[in-house]
Order: sequence, then C-alpha cells, then structure tokens
Amino acid sequence: MAKKMRVNITVDAQLLAKAKTKLGLFGGKLSTLFNAYLADFVETMDKEYAMNQKELKTRLQELERRIALLEKRNH
Repeated sequence: MAKKMRVNITVDAQLLAKAKTKLGLFGGKLSTLFNAYLADFVETMDKEYAMNQKELKTRLQELERRIALLEKRNH
C-alpha cells in the first residue's frame, strides 16, 4: 500500500465548490481526484522528458557527424 501524506494547498473557492458538487454526483473524493491529476502530471512530464532526451540525442549525433565531416575535409 502506498504511503499517504497530508498536504495543505490553496485553491480557488468557487472552483473547489463546483468540483465537490460534481464529485458528489458519483461519490468521488477530492483526494482521489487530486491523486489522479498528480499521477497524470507525473506521467506526462516523464513522457515529455523522454521525448526531449531522444530529440537531444538525435541532434547531438547529427552535430557529431557534421564535425567528423569537417575534420576529414581539414586533414
């Protein structure tokens, strides 16, 4: 079981009231909603990081290839 931690956050009062109303329609809890959003945020950031790393690696390889070509021309 995952360790739970209590956090204090400040949110827009009207938005919170609307969220509670909508959650109440199906018996949802705010903590479940926040955990879902946090999980989605982390997953999205991990994917973005991985994509950026792949792009950087591709660019670096292209630069290394170009440098090698320039070195061959100068020797």
